[in-house]
Amino acid sequence: MTRPVIISHEMDATWRYASGVAMERFANNLLERRIEAMQCGECKRRYLPPRPFCGNCRVPLTDWAPVASEGVLEAWTVVYLPIVDNRTGITRDGPYAMGLIRLDGADTTLNHYVAETDPACLKVGQRVKAVWREELRGAIDDILHFEVLE
Repeated sequence: MTRPVIISHEMDATWRYASGVAMERFANNLLERRIEAMQCGECKRRYLPPRPFCGNCRVPLTDWAPVASEGVLEAWTVVYLPIVDNRTGITRDGPYAMGLIRLDGADTTLNHYVAETDPACLKVGQRVKAVWREELRGAIDDILHFEVLE
């Protein structure tokens, strides 16, 4: 058996990200604790997070529709290893839960943190609601996590 070679190396991983018009509006709405999805003018599918084109019809999306800050947990996982948040550089220790959340009024899911970390307490289909940061910044982490309602 070959032993792995471990090389320590520090990298500068800074970059700028152009979010585009749709994400800019989405982020500005978060400043008002409002969540909107983009809606296809043809099939009426509502996309959250917003995107520029409909995945079904392949047409540009220009319409907006409000969605609720409550929804359904469609899938989840509990992670036990720490991660470094690439936006802030702050380490999030485990365990933490991640969920795919379909907010009421949306047809797609949002990947976000879930407050509950006990796998025995998490179920697909559970109702969840957004818990907002006190001081809003216009970013997805204005929603701190989703809290289980049931």
